[in-house]
Amino acid sequence: MKKSIKMILGTSALSLSLLIGAIPSFASTVAQQKASGGWSESGGYYVNSQSKNGISLFASSKPDSHVGKRLKENINPGGEPVFRYAAKGDTVWSGVYHYTTARMELSNGTVKTTSGRQWDWNGTTATSPWYTPGIFDNTEARTYWGTED
Repeated sequence: MKKSIKMILGTSALSLSLLIGAIPSFASTVAQQKASGGWSESGGYYVNSQSKNGISLFASSKPDSHVGKRLKENINPGGEPVFRYAAKGDTVWSGVYHYTTARMELSNGTVKTTSGRQWDWNGTTATSPWYTPGIFDNTEARTYWGTED
């Protein structure tokens, strides 16, 4: 009976050490996956679904918060209003190196102005340059966040 207890304890210790050894590898695999999402005026907020080998990303693979909006400014205050627009995105993601991008785009996806990716830890803000649309331009503010190129 003593021998079987030693065998069970030995097997349990070996199993536990294998499991503990696998956890960093699994966590590393999840951390290496791309996480991305954003906001658009027409579509609202979204998160791109990511999985690897059938394993979905954990909830921590998206930011604590992301807020996108359109900024508006009248550049002809004394006369007939003429407006220009910019996109602004704010992302809070504690402990994660990530980017935020803000762009003014035509509804077909053509980029008119972009902030480029603004990278940092914990929180990022991006504001696109101003854009004054032409008479037939159908513009939309869009913001994006992500963790990898």
